[in-house]
Amino acid sequence: MFNQDITPYQNFSILVLISFVLQSMLMPVLLTGVNGPEGWISVLIGAFLLFIAIKAVNKALKNHSEDTIISVSDKLFPKYISKLIGIYYILMFLTVNSLIMKDFAEQIKLMMMFRTPLSTIIITILLTAAYAAKKGIHTIAGITNIVFLTSFIPYLLIIVFSTYYADYSNIFPLYPPDAEGILRSVPNAALSFFGFSVLLFSNSRVSVKEKNLKTNQLYLMTSTLLYLASYLLIIVKFGTKEAANLVWPFVSIMKFVNIPGFFFESTEIVGLCLQITLIFTSICILAFFTNLAMQETFKTRENGYFIFIQIPILYLMAAGLPGMYMMFPYIQIPIYIISGMNLLIPILTACAAYRKYKRSI
Repeated sequence: MFNQDITPYQNFSILVLISFVLQSMLMPVLLTGVNGPEGWISVLIGAFLLFIAIKAVNKALKNHSEDTIISVSDKLFPKYISKLIGIYYILMFLTVNSLIMKDFAEQIKLMMMFRTPLSTIIITILLTAAYAAKKGIHTIAGITNIVFLTSFIPYLLIIVFSTYYADYSNIFPLYPPDAEGILRSVPNAALSFFGFSVLLFSNSRVSVKEKNLKTNQLYLMTSTLLYLASYLLIIVKFGTKEAANLVWPFVSIMKFVNIPGFFFESTEIVGLCLQITLIFTSICILAFFTNLAMQETFKTRENGYFIFIQIPILYLMAAGLPGMYMMFPYIQIPIYIISGMNLLIPILTACAAYRKYKRSI
C-alpha cells in the first residue's frame, strides 16, 4: 500500500495544506521579527529563493522522476553523505511534526479540553494519526482533497469575513522599512513554505511526472498568495504592535468575527474545528513522509511499520517541549539552520545531477 501513486492535483493539495499549517504556526515569529507592517516583503523574498530552487529541482527530477531526494543523493554522492542527508530529513520531519503536535495539543486543551492532561491529548493524536498514515499515501491524499474543499476554503472565508471591522491603515507606513528585520525574517518565511521539502519526496509518488513538475510551481504561487493574504489580514485586524503579542493569530481573529446571517453563535468554535482538521491531516502527511525517509535511508522493505516506531519518539519530543509561547524567542537560530539546509541540500543535489547528466551526453 506504500507504493500507491497519487495524482498531481492530490500532490498540490498536500503541498499547499502542509505549507499553510507551518505558515500559521510560525506566523508569530514573522510578526515579531519585523518592526513594522513590511513582513510581506520577507515572504516575497523567501518565495523568490524557493522559485529558483524549484526550477533547479525540476530539472533534476526529469531524469530521476521515480526517486526521492535521498535515493537521488545515494546515486550521486558517497554513501556516508547520502546517509547523512537521509538522517537529516528524518530528524527534520520528526522535529517539525513534534512542534505541530505540541501546538495542536495546546490549542485543543485551551479551547476544548481544559481538564485533560496534555500528554493524554498528544498520545491520542499520535495513535489516530499513525493509523491513518499506515493506510498509505493514496488514502492520505484522498483525505487531503476532502479537507482542502470542506475545511480549508471555509476556514479562509471565515478569516476574510473577520476583516469587516478591520483598520486598513495598519498596513502603513511602509517607509522607512525595517531592512534588517526583513532580511532576518527571510529564513522564517522560506521555512514556512514547508511543502518545498515535502515535494522532494512526494514527487516520486505522483503518477503523471511531467504534469507534476508544472504543479510544483503552481503550488509555490498559490502558497505565496495565501501567505501574503494571511499576513496582511492579521496586520489590518490587529496592527503590528498587538499582532506581535499573539500566539495563535488565526484563533484570535475568529474571536471577533461577525458574519451577517451566520447561524452559529460562536465562529471561534467553528474555526477551531476546521483548524483541527487541517492540522491533524498535516500530522498524518508528515508521519507518512518520515516513514518514507526512514525506508529510503535504511534501505528496508518494510511497508509502513516505521510509522509505529515514530509514536514513542514523537511523544517524547512533543511532551518534552515547552509551550509554544515560551519557544518563540529561542527558535530563530534553529530556523536559520533548518531553512538553510532545506535550500542547500536540494540545490547541491540538483547541480550534481545536472553535471552527471551533461557528462553522460
